[in-house]
Amino acid sequence: MGKNHSHHHHGHNHGSSSSRMGVAFFLNLLFAIIELVGGLYTNSLAILSDAFHDLGDALAIALAWFLEKKSKKGTTLEFSYGYRRFSVLGALITGLILMGGSGVILAKAIPRLFNPEDTNVEGMLLLSILGISVNGFAAFRMSKGTSLNEKMILWHLLEDVMGWVAIFVGSIVMMFYKLPILDPIMAIGIAVWVLWNVFKNIKTTLNVFLQAIPAGVTISSVTETIKKVALVKSVHHLHLWSMDGDHHILTTHLVVEDSTTKDQVHQMKIYLKKLLLTEFHITEATIEVEWPNQSCTDPNH
Repeated sequence: MGKNHSHHHHGHNHGSSSSRMGVAFFLNLLFAIIELVGGLYTNSLAILSDAFHDLGDALAIALAWFLEKKSKKGTTLEFSYGYRRFSVLGALITGLILMGGSGVILAKAIPRLFNPEDTNVEGMLLLSILGISVNGFAAFRMSKGTSLNEKMILWHLLEDVMGWVAIFVGSIVMMFYKLPILDPIMAIGIAVWVLWNVFKNIKTTLNVFLQAIPAGVTISSVTETIKKVALVKSVHHLHLWSMDGDHHILTTHLVVEDSTTKDQVHQMKIYLKKLLLTEFHITEATIEVEWPNQSCTDPNH
């Protein structure tokens, strides 16, 4: 019962997640085209680099959107756990695209520090107001998401908002002072900030692929929780990993009291699975039960 409820709940979550990504994709694509034209018109490297970055974002979001939809598919003969990991793959590719985009920005902006060019400041100001509105709306929509994929896209959108805030402030300053060097400085600042955050997100994503213990959970806390359950004497061979950052999987061996009946074991497993789901987001738990006089079935596990 607990399990069905969890699947139903997550299904609902993914449905809205797909529509959130759709909105983010179309807004990003449309705005990237406006930016490209605006960047060329204003001769602003900060805007132009953001335009290429936004195009990369739109591609990345399209990919993430496609993989998020695919990750909703149930189990198949080929993928017995279903397609949940596909959304993690989307997060990884998106992160790599962002890193590449930021590298391009740096390569273009650094030479301009030594050779600043004039920009159309009024055009920059108008574009920045539009940019803050469009990306702000998309980021607000995406902030309701919980999956790694959605978090990675939220970073795309947040860094765009931050970039536009910087361009907004910069263009106001440039209206009063002749400081064309501000444009490449802003472009570099945006790129470095992006790289730092993407690096942190990619680390989280790789941890999922490498089957590390899920963030916010420890082996000892799970072991202690299981040990507190009546009839459990000891816990060993406990393995814990995450499917996609949201859904965790556990396998473990328990030794129960000598007098424990099969029916009690069955009831205990039902109770334990509900407990692990509510406490640690463990949606699948495989529990092997042993009695004190039995040898472990996987001694080398």
